Amino acid sequence: MLKFILLLIVVYLVMRTVVRILRGGLFFINKGSPTQSERSSSSGRQIEEADYEVIASNLKNKEHDAK
Repeated sequence: MLKFILLLIVVYLVMRTVVRILRGGLFFINKGSPTQSERSSSSGRQIEEADYEVIASNLKNKEHDAK
């Protein structure tokens, strides 16, 4: 009975590993290439930084014009 339970656990772990590999690789294999969500979030950060730079430069221009 114990051997059967251990066999079920081993089969479960093997199947889980196979499913992970088929879905897109293991974590350490897929680490080098960014996913779509990571790419979009990094481009979103670049847009936010550019927006802040434009706002800061506009504020400096308004302060200079007010003097």
